[in-house]
Amino acid sequence: MSDNGTFELSASDGYPEEYRLMELPADVAAALIGGQPLEVRGRETDTAVLIAGDATYQLHTAHTSNSLYLFEQHGHKLELCTKLHQMFELQSTRPQIRARVSEVLAQDARGPFRGVEFEQPGDGVDDTELRRQVQAGDRQLYRVLAEMPAFRDTATGFWRMMDPVYCIELLRLILATQVEQDWELDALDAERVHTALAAESPQLREAVEAVLHRFGASTRPGVFAMDPQRVARFLAKQIFATEGTRAWPVSEFLQALQATMPPQLLLDEHTNAWGSRRISRSLVRGLAIATTTPENDHLVYSAQGVPGALTLLLPIDASDLPQDVRARMRRLFEIKSRWSREELIPFLEELVDVDDALLGQGDEQTDAAVAKAVDTWLIKFGRGVKTPDGETVYTSRIN
Repeated sequence: MSDNGTFELSASDGYPEEYRLMELPADVAAALIGGQPLEVRGRETDTAVLIAGDATYQLHTAHTSNSLYLFEQHGHKLELCTKLHQMFELQSTRPQIRARVSEVLAQDARGPFRGVEFEQPGDGVDDTELRRQVQAGDRQLYRVLAEMPAFRDTATGFWRMMDPVYCIELLRLILATQVEQDWELDALDAERVHTALAAESPQLREAVEAVLHRFGASTRPGVFAMDPQRVARFLAKQIFATEGTRAWPVSEFLQALQATMPPQLLLDEHTNAWGSRRISRSLVRGLAIATTTPENDHLVYSAQGVPGALTLLLPIDASDLPQDVRARMRRLFEIKSRWSREELIPFLEELVDVDDALLGQGDEQTDAAVAKAVDTWLIKFGRGVKTPDGETVYTSRIN
């Protein structure tokens, strides 16, 4: 620095392009300063996604109208290192998890896990490979793996997706043992359950715990309370999958569910659920819509649930729909030309940037965030129409 407080500037003839600027949101910058690592995940063909804890951000290149200069100080001299015309910006995005996890686990040539007696040696997918290919934080990734369900074989370190039929068979074995041992349904100890099952036939401890985790709630480490609603929804999804997109009369669906539901797990402790003319909307939320005919566009949900008389359940699995909002809205309007706002919410809510565990649980803040996002998307992609009875339904404005 000279006496008048200025620096001497210099620059080489060529500027090496080894520097990149990235504009970070305040929370990401704070996490980085605090020592939390930032990680870019995904395949080479994916749009780059930055993972910061549970937050996910798409990386976009932003061009600037003015040049950006980076200097390096050497004593009283500033040397121009590079000149930039662009920088990286972060845009918050919802991670694309379920379909990608299924796709990655399907790379295991052994197929889904169907029991110890069917196991063959072979290589599978480990944590490193899952993190490389799935663009989500670890907490979200492992939650999806538990919901599938899938488990990590501690002997090999590889993840195995469980065959749905075997999953239900193992659940039935667990519940039969529960009756035999006179255990409480709300306090099933994973280690004791595995020990009792293994005395009769070989069972993988990790598979037993995965089933307990999938169909129960952990009350303390290794102990689970069975949840009839989780079992019923899993079975409902399998029932709908057996015949593709065929619409199911509510009474026929209930008969099929009753035939497969373990007898000691009741959907309602105070009423005969199977004789009811209604089923809870939460049972088919995000799995089906209720119509009076497959082509009917009128809402038939009521505050009490889905009425059984003259009602059909049309299977639509939200997890199979596109992850892009516009593409999902287009697909939904292809399936059904007119939707009410209440019908659409279960099929759009997972695209909102909220905690998945709070969806459909009555959390006011989560519900408000979902409602705001859906209303915005309806303005952008839908057109409101008043029916003769005063109800507002939406048609597509997507070209």
